Amino acid sequence: MRVNEIKIENFRNIDFMGVFPDKGINVIYGRNGQGKTNLLEAIWLFTGCKSFRTSRDSELVRFNSENAKISLSYETSIRENNVSIFIEKKRTANLNGVILTSPRELIGKYYAVIFSPVHLSMIKDGPINRRKFVDTAISQIDDRYAKKLAYFNHLILQKNAVLKNAAENPSLLTTLDIWDEKIAQAGADVIFDRIEYIKKLQVKAADIYRGISGESEELSVKYLSNVPYDSEEKADIAAKYLESMKKHRPQDLYIKSTTSGPHRDDIEILIKGISARKFGSQGQQRSASLALKLGEAEIIKDLKGEHPVILLDDVMSELDSVRQNYILNKMNDKQVFITCCEKETVSRLCAGKVLRIENGKAVE
Repeated sequence: MRVNEIKIENFRNIDFMGVFPDKGINVIYGRNGQGKTNLLEAIWLFTGCKSFRTSRDSELVRFNSENAKISLSYETSIRENNVSIFIEKKRTANLNGVILTSPRELIGKYYAVIFSPVHLSMIKDGPINRRKFVDTAISQIDDRYAKKLAYFNHLILQKNAVLKNAAENPSLLTTLDIWDEKIAQAGADVIFDRIEYIKKLQVKAADIYRGISGESEELSVKYLSNVPYDSEEKADIAAKYLESMKKHRPQDLYIKSTTSGPHRDDIEILIKGISARKFGSQGQQRSASLALKLGEAEIIKDLKGEHPVILLDDVMSELDSVRQNYILNKMNDKQVFITCCEKETVSRLCAGKVLRIENGKAVE
């Protein structure tokens, strides 16, 4: 998958910008606040997902403008496509001349993977960010998973409402067995899909991390479930999950919330066998986060037959020269967009295109 041209109008601080990127590495550099991340954000929106910076579409429109428009020409192994997104209070999209009912219809038509400083929270912060990463990654390759997860979350909300109101209305307690049966099945679906994805991610991310670190460090990724299953069969997971909920029912009634299940699970990330979150340096944490995102890209390639477009925002900070060289010169088999502030970083690029962004304008 490759972007051939992008046009941006009245988007963030960009009045107008037209870019014909290289098919390999594209380095976008300039001072902070000039619009580098805005270009990556525009390219990302064609995945059909929300912005990685805001959930409000109206914030994407340039100040004092009524609307924004971004257009993309990209090619897959099958054909060239032209897609445009119009943004006012919300987004609308047009793919090859066909108006889509929702921008989410672009999911599965165009693939991209984004790394930005916010993704460091996968390593540094609590499990909710690691679960979000995995859930988003699986949803991009399997829209059925998004529906499974939404159904599970709905059931948890319903059961928690029962737990909160049971003290005032004890008759509700008779429904808990029914909720637990449904939740056990739905939760097993979610856990099973996450386990299968993490297996693939472990292989890909570990290989990439070895390359990033110059073969000097090992990364491992493991799914940590609070459901004590004996095997990875869905039926066993569901049975153990049901047991776990019954065991924790007194506690759940006391705190009025469901304490066991995939909504409380975590992903363990280790570097040389040690917790990356607790003991990793800034460079190691950034490298681990990047390896996970690039591993996500490799899984998309394996399953969909297309390399996704790679978007790396401010990835070079706190990386040594070995790690920077890997990013600049070892990934030219796919299309990559990299932003950075330091001009000297650009000098390390062996092949590709350099674009300077200044005041929302591209200067080649």
